[in-house]
Amino acid sequence: MSLASDIKAVRDARPLTGLRYSELTIPVLVGALTMLSSISLTVVSGWLITKAWEQPFVMDITVAVTAVRTLGISRAIFRYLERLASHDLALNSARRTRENAYQAMATDAAHTTMALKKGALLTRLGSDIDEVADVIVRAIVPAGTAVVTAIAAVVFAAFLSVPAAIVLAIGLLFASVVPPWLTARAVQVSEKKRAQAVEKYTTAVDHVLSNSPTLRMRGLMPEALQRAHSAATEQAEADDAGAHAQAWGSATAMWAHGVTVIGMVVLTGWLYLSGDVQTHSPQWLGMLVLLALAAFEATTGLPNAAVTVTRAAGAARRLAGFNRETTPSGNRMRTVSEAPDLVTRDLVVGFDSDVASWDIDLPFGTRKEIVAPSGYGKTTLLLTLAGLLPARSGQVLIDGHPVDTYSEESLRNSIAFSPEDAHIFATTVRDNLALGASNATDEQMYEVLNAVGLDEWVRQLPHDLSTILASGADALSGGQRRRLLLARMLLTEAPVLLLDEPTEHLDLESEAAMRDLLNSPSLPGARAQRTVVIVRHPRTR
Repeated sequence: MSLASDIKAVRDARPLTGLRYSELTIPVLVGALTMLSSISLTVVSGWLITKAWEQPFVMDITVAVTAVRTLGISRAIFRYLERLASHDLALNSARRTRENAYQAMATDAAHTTMALKKGALLTRLGSDIDEVADVIVRAIVPAGTAVVTAIAAVVFAAFLSVPAAIVLAIGLLFASVVPPWLTARAVQVSEKKRAQAVEKYTTAVDHVLSNSPTLRMRGLMPEALQRAHSAATEQAEADDAGAHAQAWGSATAMWAHGVTVIGMVVLTGWLYLSGDVQTHSPQWLGMLVLLALAAFEATTGLPNAAVTVTRAAGAARRLAGFNRETTPSGNRMRTVSEAPDLVTRDLVVGFDSDVASWDIDLPFGTRKEIVAPSGYGKTTLLLTLAGLLPARSGQVLIDGHPVDTYSEESLRNSIAFSPEDAHIFATTVRDNLALGASNATDEQMYEVLNAVGLDEWVRQLPHDLSTILASGADALSGGQRRRLLLARMLLTEAPVLLLDEPTEHLDLESEAAMRDLLNSPSLPGARAQRTVVIVRHPRTR
């Protein structure tokens, strides 16, 4: 991939970021004023130094002295305003991107979300969005500032000397194009490894933080910490590889700067010695030489800007799944019936590769239990049945029609999927249950709690259903969490329940009771008749 393709990838992310080109005007303008104040300060200082060498009357240099003070103050003020404007725009862009990403997750983009592991999803919602937003502060505004500043510097130099302006223009053009291109080309090789290392590190740290009690109990904490440490080391090594490329890019920019300044010194010195003394004064010489020194301040940051663009392009490509248009509602207008039959035909499921093939008939009211080891595609099957993950091949049919012909709302209301890691929120027991049915009464909640064996526990809490689970899932044992999640599912009005490991962490007696409950012809809760599909690991006891 080239720098041009990276720039295009960042530009294509605009619908997700909500960034408008007009919003860049003020940050770039103020940034250019900052650089122009700095250049003007240097040039006027050069004029003042060479003029003072001639020992003129004080009144002859009063304006220049005042200008130096004014430009010194204005440079700091404009720099502050530029930082304020650019960071405000970047933070607003990050906010809009996160809003759009979460909105996309709640709609058709869930197909993309479900295909992501937890670490990958955290990376996209965290560092990837930050890197896309960083483009404003670290790339777009600096690049725009450099262009405006370079044009102004060359135009000013042309008023003093056209040959000097040509030398300055060539140097600025080289410094603005070649070092960023070389840096981006070198960084692209290591950036993919760096992105993978960041995702691996995020996954490892999340695993330690999310499963700390279990890891300690099973004696697996040292191994998990070692994996996190190895991932951190791998990320640091990837960052170091990118830093090496950045160093070469910055060095190339400095060489371009140095060669241009030397060329300006030689050219202006020759013109000064061979030209009209009235035209080519010491002030003329000092202004051109110092102009060349100051004009490159805006271009020195362009190699780092290229690195930012390259990293943001990778992030933008990973976020592309959140930026896809949803399926037109006219193509998905079917509504799931009250007693749907589910059938799979030559169904192959998987995320990035084929995992398993299934042929299943599920007439309404069926109880189906699938027992298989890890990696067999059990959870992937449930995601595909629920319409949350596209099939690799084959079909999922609901009442004889492909699942992707049904509306998203109808699928959500008719097929309830409870993942193994379903979230318990740090709110009341009632609110956690109400996720399954917002209109459920306390009596209905106690009915399902009694069925799953949690009613006595809830009644012993300080405020019954109104008791806040302050630490979310950590406030419950593994078995209590499973029972609460099952109670939540039973409160839904969905005719199809897809349950991932509903009896995990239960003792043998409790597990048998839960199986009897789920296999009973009449279920408690909102609907007595349902189709229930359970997947679980084989028990080794």
